[in-house]
Amino acid sequence: MVKKLLKGILVTGVMVMGISGCSSNVQDDSKQKIVSIQKMDKSFKSEKREEKLDTLKKVLKSQSKYLKEENQDNNVLDQYKKTVTKMRKYFISDYEKSIKENTLENVESIQDKQQINEKKDNLNALKTLVSEEYKFTLDSKKQYDSYMKSITEIATQYDDRIAVLEKEEEMRKQAEIEKQKEAQRTYSNEFFTITVPEEWGSNWSIEEDTSSTKVLDGITRLRAFYCSYMPNTPYPAGGGAYIYVLNMSDYGIDEEHRSLAFYRNLIPVPEDQQQYLYSPDGETSQGWVVFVQNVAASFIDDGARHTVPLATITLN
Repeated sequence: MVKKLLKGILVTGVMVMGISGCSSNVQDDSKQKIVSIQKMDKSFKSEKREEKLDTLKKVLKSQSKYLKEENQDNNVLDQYKKTVTKMRKYFISDYEKSIKENTLENVESIQDKQQINEKKDNLNALKTLVSEEYKFTLDSKKQYDSYMKSITEIATQYDDRIAVLEKEEEMRKQAEIEKQKEAQRTYSNEFFTITVPEEWGSNWSIEEDTSSTKVLDGITRLRAFYCSYMPNTPYPAGGGAYIYVLNMSDYGIDEEHRSLAFYRNLIPVPEDQQQYLYSPDGETSQGWVVFVQNVAASFIDDGARHTVPLATITLN
């Protein structure tokens, strides 16, 4: 009986020593694990961004492996959680800083398309980066979706603003083209403005005929201009016109010269042909009267029937 009792005491003692030894080993392993995690945490602080991501991956991999072990220590688990949270905080701060730096205030009032495009490109790059890293750097898919939504909403605002600016730019270009076309179609001096049909392009001209200028008693009484239009088609598709500008502002220099007939006689057009002169209504702002003599297939629209569009004249 005594032998059996002694034997039982010996067995129990061995078991207690075994359990104690096992517990001691577990504690040692836990301490080593915590030290290892702390070393990675310490190195993380001084590493560059890419190195930080690699270190975080190592910690997560080590944590995942540890969670599969049977004998887990709460101290080790807490150290993993604390370290992962701290490391992820760095990347979350980095994401939020990038979003803030690339968010433009009052984007609807910004005219610089390049500035908007640069910010949009940065956000698209951030979007790609987060997509590649979020399984390591973020706590959940929900958090990832939230970042994607924020970035996409800002980028969409930029796209909308760029679309408006491009439309405005296109409108300005079109307006400039129309302005150039209009300038190409128009001639103007102090007496009148000529506007030719758009299809004439630049295939027309107008110049002053100084040989027909008439000066009486030191006063210029007549000035003449010749217009021509000759497209790449045979005669009589092209046309021309003389425009005579008569200075009748004081109605003559004496009684003899007060009649309209006198002034009309200054026009170098035979008297029997003057009935065909076209005179736009009214006078110029200087009190001069304008007469038009169409030649060939005509140049100025004088109200008669014409088979092709002609230029128009308005008095200045």
